[in-house]
Amino acid sequence: MTLRLKVVNKAEFEAKINRQSADVLKNLKAAVRVAGNETRNEAVISILQNPRSGPEVRRYNPTRTIRISAPGDAPAGDTGFLANNIHLVMDGDGMGADVESRADYSAALEFGTLNMPARPFLQPALEKGRAKYERLFANAVKDGIK
Repeated sequence: MTLRLKVVNKAEFEAKINRQSADVLKNLKAAVRVAGNETRNEAVISILQNPRSGPEVRRYNPTRTIRISAPGDAPAGDTGFLANNIHLVMDGDGMGADVESRADYSAALEFGTLNMPARPFLQPALEKGRAKYERLFANAVKDGIK
């Protein structure tokens, strides 16, 4: 017994597959950009809108007294340098992105040091949008193969 399968209108079928592949790719690139921008924006907002529930400390240059963030909370913005140095960097092919904090003290804030507990701002920003991003990527694929 033999079962033979044949694609009828093969050229039309291949054209549709190629169109759908291009649509999925375009949708995924857009989803990567949206997720990256939203993560970046959330990190910046967490710094700028921090309630500053930690202790008061004296800072210099210029001399001032400020209230800092509590351990475990996002860092409290003081000069705006940290918030202004968070950037989205897209991969060349558009299929990946990095949210970078370019302030030299970013890692110390995110992970803490021997003398300072962590005040994370990047990982919590990603986690806040994780479920939304998963839906975004699923819809990008689903909408591309309609």
